[in-house]
Amino acid sequence: MTPAATVKREDTLTSHQRTVLQFIKDFQLKRGYSPSLSDLAVGFGVRSKNAVAKVVNVLSKVGHLEKDPKGRIKILEQMHDAFSPLTLPLFGPIAAGFAAPVEEQAEETVTLESYLVRDKKSTFLLRVKGDSMIGAGIQEGDLVIAERGREPKTGDIVVGVLDGEFTLKRLVREKGKYFLRAENPKYPDLYAMSELQVAGVVRGVIRKY
Repeated sequence: MTPAATVKREDTLTSHQRTVLQFIKDFQLKRGYSPSLSDLAVGFGVRSKNAVAKVVNVLSKVGHLEKDPKGRIKILEQMHDAFSPLTLPLFGPIAAGFAAPVEEQAEETVTLESYLVRDKKSTFLLRVKGDSMIGAGIQEGDLVIAERGREPKTGDIVVGVLDGEFTLKRLVREKGKYFLRAENPKYPDLYAMSELQVAGVVRGVIRKY
């Protein structure tokens, strides 16, 4: 068989098969993992999973899809550009205490953007300076992911604006009064002389070793 005979061409598929294939591609790109047969059935408004299973089997047979050992659709190779999300396989869980048996099969794949960022337009990064938040696991040089416009709650780690100066601290309320508290006992609680605002609520931390 010549190499040309093994080339996968979408124009050999029926219109419905192409629609299902595109749905799977879009689903994976947006969510970072593959749709189940139930997801496909819901997406196409059918009650029986058998109908979509037949299409998936055809797409797999002609080489447009692959399945893992558990029969799940594998992540498709897609054209990536500077704006495409980074998707990586997720293994685990891994024991942080006693050792556990190795799990070699990736349970799923995760798109880092969707995992770390809920609202891209409202999200920003800040580089941490100082050691006032080490008790919360935030160290100097870390990048914190913060979201503006989110309603802060007592106990949240926030990007506070204290009398016009920015600082990363935990929002605390005691006796009806809000203030900022460090996660390091050598730093005092911070009370506003005139105004305390919240510029963003921290949603995650990035650290490179």
